[in-house]
Amino acid sequence: MDPQHIQSACDVCGSYSVRELYTAFDRLRNDGPLWTIVECRGCGVLRTLPVLRDTELAQYYPDEYWGAPEPSQKWINSSQSEKTDFLSRCGLTGGKILDVGCGSGFFLRALDAQKWDRYGVEPSHAAAKEAQRFVGAGQVVAGTLTQSGLAESMFDVITLWSALEHANEPRAYLTEAKRLIKPGGTLIIQVPNAASYQSRFFQGDWFALDAPRHRYHFNFSLLEKLLSDSGFEVYRATYFSKAHNSHALRQSLKTRLLKGNSSLRTALFYVSIPFIKPFDAMMSAFGKGATLTVAALSL
Repeated sequence: MDPQHIQSACDVCGSYSVRELYTAFDRLRNDGPLWTIVECRGCGVLRTLPVLRDTELAQYYPDEYWGAPEPSQKWINSSQSEKTDFLSRCGLTGGKILDVGCGSGFFLRALDAQKWDRYGVEPSHAAAKEAQRFVGAGQVVAGTLTQSGLAESMFDVITLWSALEHANEPRAYLTEAKRLIKPGGTLIIQVPNAASYQSRFFQGDWFALDAPRHRYHFNFSLLEKLLSDSGFEVYRATYFSKAHNSHALRQSLKTRLLKGNSSLRTALFYVSIPFIKPFDAMMSAFGKGATLTVAALSL
């Protein structure tokens, strides 16, 4: 294997040994390099290679990645309802909360400021500045979670909505989350499900693979073990996401079927559209959904 594929150890288990699975294009660009998806021989986690430093990775995030400018509060509440509903199902109704990778702060802005003391961490300085404009001065840190310098045992709830998969050091993120969260607090993590039917069928064409921005690709057993090693215990999990699952299926089908400008493939794609949501709902109900969301207790 090319030396660039083994330049760093797996952050989950420390192994340097990998097995190449397939390649993927950057779905946000029409050109550029192919990225290689490998399976760690030590623990089985999937990784995107070659390894990129955080400064190198930053160039692959376009400005619009962080959210549309100036959406209405109604739109924000609607777009974030799946997340706020998950909080409610976990019995979380208020307290001090930190959203890691908060972008422009849409999730934080959807929370009731009378019930939640809202904080955020965001690598994009422009997005962090936008979030702080709405959440409050001093409430949003520009940088990564491990660079935040926030106080120990500060938070009742920490959320990583579609954030952990972007980290080059996911174990370090969970270690820092453990330091920041109060005993008995809840850590919520949402990631694409690497064991989903979509991941297995579409492979490099899977929309939620999002190479090169997604560095690690988790399934439930790997995420649960990583959380357990970090001092957390999972108490709720779901594979359903109205916001992500059927959208990822539609986009993955589009990529796969519209290759080569075939009239037959184009017709097949449009014929499949009415079946996308019901089929995905069925697969999600069987635990094969494309999005994994877990809530874990800090022990």
